[in-house]
Amino acid sequence: MSCLTTRSMMVGLIASVALGGACSHAQKTTKVDAAPLAQVEAPPRTSRAAPVSPAVAPAAKAPGGDAIFFDFDSALLRAEARPVLQKVATEVRGKDEEALRVEGNCDELGTVEYNLALGDHRARAAKDYLIHLGVPSSQIQVVSYGSQRQKFSGHDDAARAKNRRDDFVLRNRS
Repeated sequence: MSCLTTRSMMVGLIASVALGGACSHAQKTTKVDAAPLAQVEAPPRTSRAAPVSPAVAPAAKAPGGDAIFFDFDSALLRAEARPVLQKVATEVRGKDEEALRVEGNCDELGTVEYNLALGDHRARAAKDYLIHLGVPSSQIQVVSYGSQRQKFSGHDDAARAKNRRDDFVLRNRS
């Protein structure tokens, strides 16, 4: 075998090892600590959920007279939510025979699982603030409806903003 043929074979062998080795490396993964939902970037929302018919309003009264609203993909209480929560706390405190249900809701974008978790975080944020205002935690129940109870129809930003809310329902404990 000539020196040129041997050299060509060596170069070919080295190139194939180098290229094959580059393809066979395992992908590196990094462990990341989970952050609270309010600080986590949401997955892209490309799918559209089917329209949901408005839910029938409960027969109980809503303390404070208003819902509180949230920013897109957020469970942080807005400044305008605090006076509403103060009215709710004033109405509920001292009424041990009544229970307050905080209902977390979302707009129709995103997956069912994500919206249920976000609705839960929103309801718990309101519950924590109400506890801070003196409402006993045993008197507050939290439920998430995700995007299943849309109050405002429409697929525009205005309707979606109104559906990102917590509702308050006051009922007898019996």
